[in-house]
Amino acid sequence: MKETWLRGLVLLALMALLLWPAVWNRGPFYFPDTRTYMRSEDAAISKFTHRRTAWTAEDGDSASAAGSPAPQAAQQSLHNIGEARTRSLEAIKKKGIVLGRSLFYGLALYAGAVTSGFWLTMIFQSAAVLLGLYLTLRALAIPVWPTLAWLCLGLCLLSDVSFFTSYLMPDLFAGIAILSCAILLSIRRRLTRTEYALWFLLLTFSLLCHDTCLLISVSLLSLAIAVNLVRRSWMNYRGLILILVAAITAFAAQSLVTYGIARAAGQQPLRFPLIEARLVADGPGTDFLRATCPQSHFMLCEYVNEFPMSSYEFLFGTEPGKSVYEVASYDRRRALSEEQFRFMFAVLRYDPAGFFRAGLHNAGAQFLDFTLSSFRYDAVEKDTLDRTFPIQVLAQMRMGAAYRGTMPTATLTVLFYLIVIGSAIYLVLALSGRMPGRRMINPLKGTFFWVVAGILLNAGICGGISAIESRYQARVVWMIPLDALLVEAQVRFPRQDSPQLPGS
Repeated sequence: MKETWLRGLVLLALMALLLWPAVWNRGPFYFPDTRTYMRSEDAAISKFTHRRTAWTAEDGDSASAAGSPAPQAAQQSLHNIGEARTRSLEAIKKKGIVLGRSLFYGLALYAGAVTSGFWLTMIFQSAAVLLGLYLTLRALAIPVWPTLAWLCLGLCLLSDVSFFTSYLMPDLFAGIAILSCAILLSIRRRLTRTEYALWFLLLTFSLLCHDTCLLISVSLLSLAIAVNLVRRSWMNYRGLILILVAAITAFAAQSLVTYGIARAAGQQPLRFPLIEARLVADGPGTDFLRATCPQSHFMLCEYVNEFPMSSYEFLFGTEPGKSVYEVASYDRRRALSEEQFRFMFAVLRYDPAGFFRAGLHNAGAQFLDFTLSSFRYDAVEKDTLDRTFPIQVLAQMRMGAAYRGTMPTATLTVLFYLIVIGSAIYLVLALSGRMPGRRMINPLKGTFFWVVAGILLNAGICGGISAIESRYQARVVWMIPLDALLVEAQVRFPRQDSPQLPGS
């Protein structure tokens, strides 16, 4: 009993340790999209509970029509009601409901917002990391105690994972999804039913948090099937099945949400034409349109004289002549969304060299960019946060190091780059057998391979469909120091029923 209580206290201490950047910052780190997640969740929950949070304000006209005017406090809690309010359904339908902000992750944010100023959300994210580490140690047959505490302390000191447990965005779960797939694809032995159930829950929730998590995991699954076909070995079939079932479950859940939105709105929700925006910004899409319009009959032909423009301008710009999607009507938005894959294949046929050259350039740029710039707000972010976030949240945010510019992100970025590079070199040497006593056991070799594959896929997918953002790669590179720590753990904490490694 005493040992159980002691381990429980250690787990609580580890969860708190994983939130050290939030403690330093006097609160969580925000991103403008945090508000979007909160608005989406609040719109869904308030439909049934008729209760709104301080993050949203009811549209006055629609509230009056319903006989329940918006509370004055809610109206005053936002600096820009026109930009930040939860609009009526009829107002939203004029330009369509755009998918892309997970209601499942929004629920985690909502729970934190109504209970504890988002500390509950961050604790949940910290617990998800600890669960992933616990299951990883169990799968690799490395003693959980005291290895879990040692591993967690090492990650806090040597990686940026603590910044993402403190971040009110679903980015953390991209790394957790890759780690889950890497372990499940590497382990040949049978795990316990409880372990499989926990891996399933952890992976499925991660896939529900963001579309890129699902894309990365399905890509890893496809690659694993191809590797198995070449090797003619299916010893990891249990992991393959679990990943497949998790992906199907996540897809079904997202489809159910889409169906519910369509029924409530009476129109099909839309998806951002991210691929079109990326191809236009990179050049191959613009060149194709200039050469083939109007004969190619794409909606984009109506904008060809305004190209090129950046991906952000294409999707979110409002300036005449430098915007497409944000100012378009619902019918135009739907046409743009529906034609993007046809457009992608048309550009690929027209200029395959340019298509792949742009894709590789974006993937390479994304792969190398994992700075911590997202955790120190610039002037543009401050302006957006100031105008659209609730006053009580701003009061807390303005006291934080990220807002005041005192968070040492530049110094920490240099440190983390050096650690990631050093960890990668260490892992290559261990893999090649050039470090006595630090040879990788087979499951660790597989884990390293699939983690690297996941990090590369993350760079390719994010760089291919969105603008280059440092947080996209920073959210997954913490697994390189994690792999190095796992190699050390197998030496420092060997199983008592297994022989010591040579040199250990």
